[in-house]
Amino acid sequence: MSEKTVPLAGSLASAFAPALAPAFDLLLDAVCMVDEQGRFVHVSAAGLQIFGYTPQELIGRRMIDLVLPEDRERTLQAAQRVMAGQAHLNFENRYLRKDGQVVHLLWSARWLPEAGLRVAVARDITERKRAEQIQAATYAISEAVHRVQDLGMLCQEVHQSIAALMQGHNLAVALHDEAGRPLSFPYWADRRGPVSPERWANLSAFCHEVIQRGEVRMVRRGVDPEADAWVDPELQCRVGVPLSTPSGVIGALVLKSYGDEAGCSEQDLALLQYICTQLATAIERLQLYGRLRHLSHHDALTGLPNRALLRDRLSLAMARARRGESFLSVLYLDLDRFKEVNDTHGHLVGDHLLQAFADRLKAQLRASDTVARVGGDEFVVLLESPKGLAGNRAAADKIRQAFAPPFEVDGRVLAIQPSLGLADFPADGEEEGQLLSAADQAMYSAKGARP
Repeated sequence: MSEKTVPLAGSLASAFAPALAPAFDLLLDAVCMVDEQGRFVHVSAAGLQIFGYTPQELIGRRMIDLVLPEDRERTLQAAQRVMAGQAHLNFENRYLRKDGQVVHLLWSARWLPEAGLRVAVARDITERKRAEQIQAATYAISEAVHRVQDLGMLCQEVHQSIAALMQGHNLAVALHDEAGRPLSFPYWADRRGPVSPERWANLSAFCHEVIQRGEVRMVRRGVDPEADAWVDPELQCRVGVPLSTPSGVIGALVLKSYGDEAGCSEQDLALLQYICTQLATAIERLQLYGRLRHLSHHDALTGLPNRALLRDRLSLAMARARRGESFLSVLYLDLDRFKEVNDTHGHLVGDHLLQAFADRLKAQLRASDTVARVGGDEFVVLLESPKGLAGNRAAADKIRQAFAPPFEVDGRVLAIQPSLGLADFPADGEEEGQLLSAADQAMYSAKGARP
């Protein structure tokens, strides 16, 4: 277009828009007219509802300045195609309203060369897009709940779904147990990085309050007086939602917003509660599975690995020994006169003695060693040393010496000592069963040699 035709186009544009304005103002969708420079020439009455600006505030402004930055490049490309004569139907992009909220729009546009105008009709599809996002997010969470077996990974996937629906870049999940131990945080994501001890204490106190009350808590700076006690000056909003199950509150999910982020709306809170219900159910299920897995591989009385888990660890230890990564020995222990304790003092005292024996035994082990309870009063220790079998023998001697002092159990002093048998790999056995049997036989030989 030459310089001489610009004024003509401008005059046509200024005349074209007012002539059709009364008809456009009757539409629920917004009708926008934009000149060749991309500036608003006319916006119908519905534009106020969609953009949050009055038509007068928009006239003369560049259309692209209202588009969400992530959508600007493809919006400009679409505008070029329209001005080249290609009608554009059902083009979606996002705009920033005057109040800072994001609005999703569906556009249909065409170019009027005689008027030098791009005429477009915008329909607000924000609610539809949000419904689609909620459906996708809830499906993703539901799918993750049944697929993911790791609690940290589950929380991460839930966080991704939350972040797609609201300002949720800073999130923490806190869990508590009935034993009264400190809160555990299986998931923590904060774009501000590591937190100070003071911030941890402040967050933990907030989580305790949410868990104890069993209610949603939203605290905003400048609105709620308790926000004045926050140690983080940039923290603007903190939302806590209890993780509730039919058996009680097991923890809390906390969403934080800083100075440059919008807080949760009431609509967001309702969605967050729904998500937390799903998350709480999944966490309870994972905790139950974890307890069942632990029980299937550990002795219920002492908490030590059982025979099945010992076999698995012995297999791995033998593989390391075959590769020359370590030297392996098996130590078999059996409590002398344990039946006498049960017959004289009762089985409850016998159980407490086994627990005390297991605790003392664990205290003597190195990080590379494994101890298991394989029978009533029988225990096996896998001794691994990178420095040779002499290191294993020294560890066995240390264990033997640890049981010289008597036990104090339920007010009784019990002078109980174990018989020990040691077998080395591969001299005493190259297979699992052979090595365990050799250690067992050595233990019975030691027991028979006692006076």
